[in-house]
Amino acid sequence: MKNDLSHIENVVFAGGGNRCFWQAGLWDVIAEPLNLKPKRVVSVSAGSAMSCGILAGQSHECLRVVKATTASNAKNRYLGNLFKAAPVFPHERLYREMVLEIMQGDAFARLKSGPTNAIQVARIPRWLGPKSAVAIGLMAYQLEKKIKEPVHPTYGRKLGFKSEFINASDCNTPEELTDLILSSSCTPPMTPIMYLDNKPALDGGLFDNAPVHGVPENSGETLILLTRPYRYIPPVTGRIYLSPSEKPPVDSWDYTNPSGIQRTFDLGRRDGEALLKTISG
Repeated sequence: MKNDLSHIENVVFAGGGNRCFWQAGLWDVIAEPLNLKPKRVVSVSAGSAMSCGILAGQSHECLRVVKATTASNAKNRYLGNLFKAAPVFPHERLYREMVLEIMQGDAFARLKSGPTNAIQVARIPRWLGPKSAVAIGLMAYQLEKKIKEPVHPTYGRKLGFKSEFINASDCNTPEELTDLILSSSCTPPMTPIMYLDNKPALDGGLFDNAPVHGVPENSGETLILLTRPYRYIPPVTGRIYLSPSEKPPVDSWDYTNPSGIQRTFDLGRRDGEALLKTISG
């Protein structure tokens, strides 16, 4: 690796729910010293929310808002709502409120004027309905992760899931952006099935949770920010993979753990500081 990252043209933000705060902590430390100024960003799931926050200059505001929201939320499941109109899982409402609070006004304008951010959603196979696609897709994703632990899973695409990218800058309002981010993160039962252009859209991670295939060919070197450690990351010319040095101390969909979110952010900062020492050494 060169002594800076100014040669990086593209950055990919993997999904991972709350674990994506590792990306924010890492970026907070390395972006300025390493002159990291990508021309293109590709992102998926909560990585799309984190990348939008970072590109809008709101990474610390993301941390503040999410910690405040999760501190005031008592449970991840409200079973008392099982036979009521209110949802059992509070995640969709809270996720939407947090993104909207962060991406208002100047933040949204900065995002639209910055690098392109292609956000991935997964489209369901023709032979499946939305609910069956969720069940089969999530089962395949978890099975492949347990058996092979690949950086780039393949079971989803073999089942017929399709990848689609929509640029954040094409959104005309913070509300449109929020719908896009929630669609890219759509993981029932935590969220309801989302629809874009009247078609079901699910978490893009069902196709690839580190969607480097969204980077145009021959467009320069690519930095991929993962959100969990891997036993093996295959070397690929033109790519630099960075991953947490240890398992982030928060679960993806735990909306009750502000201290875990802070510790995940802090882990990213420590890993960033270690990276700077390695490069300078």
